[in-house]
Amino acid sequence: MSDPDQSAAEMRGLLRFAQGLGLDEVAVREIYEAVGREAEAAGASDDDRMAEVRKRMLAAARG
Repeated sequence: MSDPDQSAAEMRGLLRFAQGLGLDEVAVREIYEAVGREAEAAGASDDDRMAEVRKRMLAAARG
């Protein structure tokens, strides 16, 4: 899967997850992009990156 395809697939999954949390698309995209920049700089794996995105989404939903 290419990077744009992977990103689109990840966002679709994250947006479904976000619906259950009551987060809007803007918040999800901001979290996704911030974690992506940090993960790239740190050389984190895709699994670690996505786990961090979900962790931050949960924290954002709790307020």
